[in-house]
Order: sequence, then C-alpha cells, then structure tokens
Amino acid sequence: MVYEKIETVRYAETGINGKIKPVSILNYFQDIASEHTGVLGVSAFDLFPQNLAWVVFRYQIQISDYPRWKDQLHIRTWRSPVNNLYDLRQYEIYDDKDNLLISSKSSWILTSISSKRPVRLNKNLPPELMEDKDQVANDLIALPAITRHDITKSFNIRMHDLDFNRHVNNSVYVVWAIESISEDIITSHRPKEIIVNYLGESLYGDSVTSHTQEIETNPSHTFLHSIISNHSQQEITRVKTVWDCFD
Repeated sequence: MVYEKIETVRYAETGINGKIKPVSILNYFQDIASEHTGVLGVSAFDLFPQNLAWVVFRYQIQISDYPRWKDQLHIRTWRSPVNNLYDLRQYEIYDDKDNLLISSKSSWILTSISSKRPVRLNKNLPPELMEDKDQVANDLIALPAITRHDITKSFNIRMHDLDFNRHVNNSVYVVWAIESISEDIITSHRPKEIIVNYLGESLYGDSVTSHTQEIETNPSHTFLHSIISNHSQQEITRVKTVWDCFD
C-alpha cells in the first residue's frame, strides 16, 4: 500500500537560501509516516495504550534538489517488514512536474515502553501488515566512528525538542549535526546526502555534544558526526552529511 499526499512548502520551512530546510524534509517524512500508520491502525497514539512505541533505527536521505517556498510537492511512502524486527519505510518527494527531488528510507523498531526492549513485529502487529515483505530494499548502512574532533558544539535539550513519547524527536539529532558544521560551509552549502544511525536516546534536562570530523573536501564536503549525551557520556547518534554549494 502506497500512501500519498500533497504539500505546499511554507515560508517557515525555508532557510537562508530560500529553499526548504533539511529539518523540514525530515518533518515531512515523519508526518506522512504518522498519517500512514494511523490509517493502518498502528500509529504512536494507537500503540501507546498497548505499552508499545516506534523507535527509529536508521535514516538515509538523498536530495537531488531542494524545493522553494510555495512549491507544490507530491509525497509518497510505503513500508515493508524485515525479519519480524525492522519495519522499513521508503519515501519519495516529487515536484508538480513529476521530477523526483528527494528519496529516502528509514528503519524502525517496535519497542516496549516499560522495558525499552524491541519486540517482535509478528506478535504485535495485525497479520495483514506482515504480508508486504520485500517492498523496500534492506540496504541501510552502519556508519563508522569518528577518529578526531575537528569541531565540537554543545546543545541543551529543550521541551520543544521532545515528541509524543517524551524523547527527543528524530529530526533534532540532524539539526545538532548540521549546526556543528563550520560557518563558511553551512552558509554557502546544503546537504545532498544525510545518513543517520540512532544508537540511544536523550531526554529533557540533558545536554549533548556534537563532535564533527571532515573526511573529504573534493568533490563535496563530507562530514561524520558523533553526538554524545553529556549525562551518560554514551554516543547516542552517528550522522554522515555530504554538502554541495548553493545553486
């Protein structure tokens, strides 16, 4: 089942170059995935009374072009279970001329809220949701650890950063990674690829430190990011970003 919707880029979703912000892209994905799971009866609100929650595991985003304010977008998503543990989800964003602008996929784990442990999909989802296998390729990659700290920046976790499950929303980790890029790059370039490995959680009242290492400068600037919880000193996210100049 492919779920589709049409969005118009709002002014508040655009950045300094007049095009949509990377965090807004992640929010689009989150919104359409939430709507789709709601149609399927397994949204965060449906699962909460059952002591269950979806937790994102990995994200992979390819951006060939950034839409502008007032552009009309056609967004599509579909899902596929893998090994009774991961729920893979594919996303595509097209412009009004049917050009593919952005493609992405994510991997989600169903967890027990009380134990914080993964649970089997086939024991907790309706049987019909276990039938759409092999609809999304299982090729999301694990990122390596960084080997040095070229740039370091810290952030406090705000109430604004939390989602329905009282955890930091998955898009916020990408904001922390991007904000740790040097000013000369972040003000003249934009990410064309974003890969995220979520390793742990962060909660209100904590603070985090984003360590960034540049691993390539030609033809594109490529960075690895490691986000550390200052409370636990555990690595909670790894991110890779690849940047090209503004048009």
